[in-house]
Amino acid sequence: MVCRIALTGGIASGKSLAGEYLKGRGIPVIDADDVVHSLLREDGDLKAHIRETFGPDVFDETGAVDRPALGARVFQHPDRRKLLESWIHPKTRHQIEAFFAQNADQPAVVAIIPLLFESGLAERYDQVWLLDTDPATQLERLRHKRGMSEADALARIQSQLSREQKQAMTRQHPGGVILPNTGTPEALHEALARLVSDLAST
Repeated sequence: MVCRIALTGGIASGKSLAGEYLKGRGIPVIDADDVVHSLLREDGDLKAHIRETFGPDVFDETGAVDRPALGARVFQHPDRRKLLESWIHPKTRHQIEAFFAQNADQPAVVAIIPLLFESGLAERYDQVWLLDTDPATQLERLRHKRGMSEADALARIQSQLSREQKQAMTRQHPGGVILPNTGTPEALHEALARLVSDLAST
């Protein structure tokens, strides 16, 4: 039976880097963020909800959702964010479950889910791998690699559960693993390689 793994972590914690490494090791990986981006481009019902609630100025000239504009509307307003998530999360979960079903013959499948704990989804997975990064490192990466202002970066970080809360919830999960990621990509690859090796031996 396939081992269901959720890979999570705060913003700028290295989830994409980890996902690319795991794909290179032959493990099927689905990224919830990629699913959301696809929904915002292609899902007519979702776009209609967004247009009705947030207005036409969160769409670009092609009719696609302008994600930075939408983000500016919701990330510092918890009620708006929860409303948007109530539309997006069920559709995202459906696509992730379909991906697991398509890869049921694989020994392990990974879903990258940034809001795993916030969404109450951890219990659906056999293992939870938390990429653990301190807020100062997150802030530096967001400002220098993504070009965010300090205020925007802090708002994104603070919109999620704290580092300590995620660590505690990972420790409570029977398959929880905390992966420190404040060093080099090579160090992260080495830590992931050990986990992949453990999967192969079970």
